[in-house]
Amino acid sequence: MKTNTSTKLHILIGIFIFGFLSLFSLNQVFTGLVNDLDKKTKNYETKIQLGEYIAEDILKIKALFFELATTTTSKRSRQIVKNKINDVMADIDLSLNILENGGTLHRHIKLNVEGHANTIKITNYKPNKKELLPLEVIDIRPKLLELKNMIQKVDSLLSLRTEFRKINDIQKFSELSKNLRRFYKTTPAFFTRMSENIRRLLYEGDIELNNINITIQKQKSKYMQIKMGLIFLVILIVLLIGYWISKIINKDNDALIDLNNELKAKEDSIRAILDAQPNIIVISDGTKMVDANKMLIDFFDEYDSFKDFQKINSCICDFFETEIPNDGYIIKKDYNGLSWVEHILKNPQISFRVIMKKGSTNHHFSILANKRIINELTKEVVIIVTLNDITDEVNSQINLKSLNDNLELIIENKTKELLDLNESLEQKVIIETQKVRDKDKQITQQARFAALGEMIGNIAHQWRQPLSAINTTASGMQLQMQLGLTNDEEISDSYSRIMRYVDFLTQTIEDFRGFFKEDKEEIDFNIIDVMKKTLSITSATYKDTNINLILACDDEKLIANGMPSELSQVFLNILNNAKDALCDNDIKEKFVHIRSEIKDGFNIMYIQDNAGGIPNDIIDKIFDPYFTTKHQSQGTGIGLYMSKDIIEKHMNGLLSIKNTNTTLDGQAYNGACFKIAIPIKSN
Repeated sequence: MKTNTSTKLHILIGIFIFGFLSLFSLNQVFTGLVNDLDKKTKNYETKIQLGEYIAEDILKIKALFFELATTTTSKRSRQIVKNKINDVMADIDLSLNILENGGTLHRHIKLNVEGHANTIKITNYKPNKKELLPLEVIDIRPKLLELKNMIQKVDSLLSLRTEFRKINDIQKFSELSKNLRRFYKTTPAFFTRMSENIRRLLYEGDIELNNINITIQKQKSKYMQIKMGLIFLVILIVLLIGYWISKIINKDNDALIDLNNELKAKEDSIRAILDAQPNIIVISDGTKMVDANKMLIDFFDEYDSFKDFQKINSCICDFFETEIPNDGYIIKKDYNGLSWVEHILKNPQISFRVIMKKGSTNHHFSILANKRIINELTKEVVIIVTLNDITDEVNSQINLKSLNDNLELIIENKTKELLDLNESLEQKVIIETQKVRDKDKQITQQARFAALGEMIGNIAHQWRQPLSAINTTASGMQLQMQLGLTNDEEISDSYSRIMRYVDFLTQTIEDFRGFFKEDKEEIDFNIIDVMKKTLSITSATYKDTNINLILACDDEKLIANGMPSELSQVFLNILNNAKDALCDNDIKEKFVHIRSEIKDGFNIMYIQDNAGGIPNDIIDKIFDPYFTTKHQSQGTGIGLYMSKDIIEKHMNGLLSIKNTNTTLDGQAYNGACFKIAIPIKSN
């Protein structure tokens, strides 16, 4: 794996830091080991100290025991001595508990020194977990219990002797006195054995402490040898690796001059390629512009160079116009927390546009952004923004719309002539019936002519995106090939995308021809297939007006009998009405939800929008002939009338509408809902 000089320097510094930390860590580890050994020695010394305290306390108990028999003559005096004995025994018991469980002992030490008559010495002890019970505890606790029994016995004999003395029973008094003397003659042996046990334990403790000190000194010496060896090894490794990396860095520095010259030549070549492109190209690092081609300065001719442009403008988005014909244009720097470039990269399926002025003339541009990783190690990226001038195409669309408006005016005049003709043909019932049929047929044809205008617009929308995508893909691939940023796989992928766009254009024409091909006879067909074909015609218009269309139909087929082209015209009329309602009411997030069900012998389709619904005073009139809420130049009022006629007369179904407030698939809808019910084809 190749690394740059900066990385190697970082590695070198990291190695020296690692070496320092390793030395520091080794020192800390071995210091801790030595401290643990010292703590072990200190702990054992503390154990011996506790044993010495116990020995001192036993001597005190011995003196107090004999004092109890020889100097006490009253019950109160005996109680004072017993209290002293109990205090000393409590001290012994505390020392034994610390030996057994560990803890801290506060010992009062009386010194014959002025100001230190009552000094407190603190002793901390932590027992060895491997030793189940200290020998001091095993040897002394039973003797303390025996001593308590002896004290109780002495106290009992003294109390009886005192009682006999009070009643002048000389015989029993003398007998008890003899018993006391015999009892006291046996007690020295008890205290002697107890003292010998303590001295034996202290002696054994001194020997064990001496052995521990010898072992610890050996371990300290061994630790020091290991420590010095490891320190030497770490220093040697750090120096060797540091020397090796320094040698590599020096070698890399020798190649930097040649590399800089090569990079300068490549930069000049890339600059020539960028300036030769017919589109405006801006290169960004994700936060600011870093370069642009000559076409940018040719468009903004008030600047002499890109550097002059960059000094005044931080972003080309400063020139995006805010007065736009539809929502497909970029006008803001920020979109829900994303920059405009990030917004484009996040939505590659949308064909974005911008408007920029040159002088006083608006120029329309299709805009495409591509992100490329130019350094896999640092994840450094470059964003290439391409702006293709499509002003001529936009003007052509405007002219096409003007032709569409003229066509609708012709249809309106023809409709008026039909009205006049119908008023003069009401004399005879038979003729009237025939004319009504003719009128229905003409209205159907009229509606199809009205739909023709919509279809021309749909085709324009359908073709605009693929043509723009073909142009953008071809120019983008050409640029990337010249910049050396592509490979055979990406070229093949771009070719495949262009062929898919061409197939899409061909299919659009076929859909258009199929829509206006009049069926000769009634056939069995799948309603879902008819809906999908209709949606393929309107998808571009919905996308350009930012309408989210959701088709939520079951996979099962909805089979009906009739003329599928007529049903497709019904679907188209309803979808166009939904689109117009959403756009006219300026709905921010536009939705149209289509779902299906089979119920009571009918195939049912629901088309629901969220445009707010139809006013209650006109909702019952929308299926009337020539009734429209649109401007005269935009609507004829025959689309929904014809749709109801097709569903109910030609297909024996039902077409109705109502305003609904409902939630479908987690999305709230408040608007008009068309219900199309067609009988299920019987076998």
